[in-house]
Amino acid sequence: MKKKVHVIHHTHWDLEWYFTSNESFVQLSYHLDEVMTALENNEISYYLLDGQMSLLDEYLQSFPEQKARIKKLVQSQKLWIGPWYTQTDELIVSGESIIRNLTLGMALAEDLGSYMNIGYLPDSFGQSKDMPKIYKGLGIDRTVFWRGLPKEKTGDREFYWQAEDGSKVLTSNIKDGYFVGVGLIYSDQAQDLMSQIEDGAVGQNLVLPVGGDQRYVDFNLRDRIDFYNQQLSDYELKESNYDDLFSELEKEDLDTIEGEFISGSVSKIHRSIYSSRYDHKYLNDKLERRMIYQVEPLLLMAEKLGIANKQGLVDRIWKLLAKNHAHDSAGGCNSDKTNRVIRERFVEADQLSYSIVDYLTRKISESQEKVCHNQLSLFNTLPLEVTKTVKVQVSTEFENIQLRDSENKVVAFDLIKRVKEYSGEIRREESEKDPNKYYYIHELAMEVTIPSLSLVNYQVSENKNVVEVIAIDQQDYIENDNYQLSFIAGQIQLLDKKTKKIYHNILSFEDGGDEGDTYDYSPAHDDRVFDLTLDDSQIRTFCGEQYQEMLLTGFWKLPKDLNARAEGECNQKQAYELKVTLKKGSQQVECHLVIDNKVMDHRMRAVINLPFENRYSYTDTPFGTVRREVEDSHLKDWQEIGWREEPTSIYPMLKWVNAHDSNNSWTIFAKGIKEYQLTGEEYRQLSLTLFRSVGFLGRPDLLRRPGVASGNAFKYIPTPDSQLLEKLTFKFAINLEHDYNPAQIGKAYLDYALSLPFYQNQGLNLFTTTLKYFVSNTLKEEISIPENINLKAPELVFSSLRKNKLYGGWDLRVYNPSFEVVKGENVILSPRDLFYEFVDLKGIALTERQKNGKIDLGDFRAGQIKTVHFID
Repeated sequence: MKKKVHVIHHTHWDLEWYFTSNESFVQLSYHLDEVMTALENNEISYYLLDGQMSLLDEYLQSFPEQKARIKKLVQSQKLWIGPWYTQTDELIVSGESIIRNLTLGMALAEDLGSYMNIGYLPDSFGQSKDMPKIYKGLGIDRTVFWRGLPKEKTGDREFYWQAEDGSKVLTSNIKDGYFVGVGLIYSDQAQDLMSQIEDGAVGQNLVLPVGGDQRYVDFNLRDRIDFYNQQLSDYELKESNYDDLFSELEKEDLDTIEGEFISGSVSKIHRSIYSSRYDHKYLNDKLERRMIYQVEPLLLMAEKLGIANKQGLVDRIWKLLAKNHAHDSAGGCNSDKTNRVIRERFVEADQLSYSIVDYLTRKISESQEKVCHNQLSLFNTLPLEVTKTVKVQVSTEFENIQLRDSENKVVAFDLIKRVKEYSGEIRREESEKDPNKYYYIHELAMEVTIPSLSLVNYQVSENKNVVEVIAIDQQDYIENDNYQLSFIAGQIQLLDKKTKKIYHNILSFEDGGDEGDTYDYSPAHDDRVFDLTLDDSQIRTFCGEQYQEMLLTGFWKLPKDLNARAEGECNQKQAYELKVTLKKGSQQVECHLVIDNKVMDHRMRAVINLPFENRYSYTDTPFGTVRREVEDSHLKDWQEIGWREEPTSIYPMLKWVNAHDSNNSWTIFAKGIKEYQLTGEEYRQLSLTLFRSVGFLGRPDLLRRPGVASGNAFKYIPTPDSQLLEKLTFKFAINLEHDYNPAQIGKAYLDYALSLPFYQNQGLNLFTTTLKYFVSNTLKEEISIPENINLKAPELVFSSLRKNKLYGGWDLRVYNPSFEVVKGENVILSPRDLFYEFVDLKGIALTERQKNGKIDLGDFRAGQIKTVHFID
């Protein structure tokens, strides 16, 4: 019986890489003419347009007259498109972003007839263990990928891939890359190619993807298929598509495997790309948090008050982010000109998303009943009550202020800073300014409690009885209810007040050479690693009742470049500013580091010194958690057994990383830092990669990745921008608990990472936000903020609250991050009865619609995601 060889004619169209998306678009505009003509003239039977809709989205903006032509080819199942908007990175992009990426792509493809209902990611640098449940939640039960599958997990190319919640997808793992099939076009060694793709194949159906990066149409495809069929007696090649391939694979008896696939055993996965172009990763993290935790829920609050929902604006922002989530774009392994375009997209998304929050908080605040001058409104955009210490700014004509709540009670706060500003027309000479047009900007820290999806108001007035003093102190410690943090002999010491334990030198820093590239860290061939102490730091403390901070400033002496490092010459000062803060009631030691980077080709890490040894690390994934070994069993022999890169235990993280034993659980939260490694004796150090500074897109013969350069193997492409010679900001926090509980860690992360929007009704300072300068009408009818839904789910993690595009109404999503079944009462409470139903990740109903004021979420399997659709 002959084996069937499914020849898949395709192109892999990187959105951008060493070229920009604009440059490749010119080729795309002509390439699609060739594709459509070839399909219409029956020169080829099928063509796969790389599974991502951003290409057609851009194309049809310029050539809308081609829509009907494309639609006809899609509907006839000749041209295969979707389901992605862009082929996402799976390891450092949030789960909600992955869902937005897919739903955007699906909607665009459906408008053109249909989408390929396959999770097609032929080049992403590793596969998240959560992808099966994401795919199944969106109605996808088949997937194709190439990179990351460990040899030791399976040698099969076809299998069922299962998530811990039981979600299972049929998988085809591409043998030797999406470009392996070009051998059909260029090589007459038919049996050699068949032996290559047959390696690991389970049944009688083999896949031969014929295509490559931005590859043209192979008009001689049928001639080459005929040639091969004449040469082979045991194989039959035919033009095919992945839909037909999977219909055959479903008949096979296949194994089921679980877990993430981030092994370099058979393909490069660039297990340190997570720290390339840190500046981009920081921006992306900030924007994901703002979109998911502020913009989308705030739109719900506004819509309930009669303010139109601008879903098109939200989709525009998500498209910008999705373009930056493509695997090369997210990784940062691009030319400088491409990375500048990526950064500009982040800036555009930042301005749009910030302005949505700006506009809506002002509109809601100024339209409230009995709104007063100098009223300060603070918003909670989460569907659960929030109590936390926040920092806000208010502007007043008087120097000393007081705050009163809605019951006219005086509210305590700490005055952190006061600045005198001028509100009149600017003049060259100070003497020409009107002395009556000065005002004060006060930075305050205050503890607030705000109900779910609501706001609280405070009245700012003059305090005529007390002169506020900024509590700057010269003591060498700060403290709150949980911790005392001291600076002793150049080290930061932590006292845990609950356990009475003292931890010495909890935080230090490390700098080593990096002779890698934008794909991979690799130590310098002649390296020197420096332990960076805080010995010579200048210290300043602020000690309020609500908020305390310790500011350490100084500089480290480092080698300016690789030559100086090889010589051991520390010839460059690297200035730093480390601010460590403790807030009232908080479990987090918040760290804010600013570095003015003037050093090239190096890697800098923050080192948290743990009081216990470790064999595993624990971190969050898009919709769950994962346990990883701190040392790979093949760390010593990886080259001998033919692995493609060193299996160093450098790992990706999204929001947090944890290490724990039976008595201690230490979690590090981060904003934009995406890489960690457990290091040191007995792995008692948790090292966060702050950033890497490198000067080439690809380099050959790295110590951690021998052989040809990744990316473009034929040319050195300098990337001086990727040296990041600029001021860089890093934000992370240390959280200590007795027990490891991933759901509680998820809630603590929200407490750390969520900032609460605020607005002051005043006319002195027109530059508190950009839009404050514009005039704005209030709503025609004054509003009061109604009670909203309240999530009560102690063992679940809140994921998102967003508009349901199919039915109207809103979708609230939660998930179980643990490996255990969650039972007990997990509910959504409403002050009035709601119509609700459970829906999938696409928003399609899974249950009958019900009505109640208490929505029982039910039991959750390990790692399970649930989404509730409700209409108020």
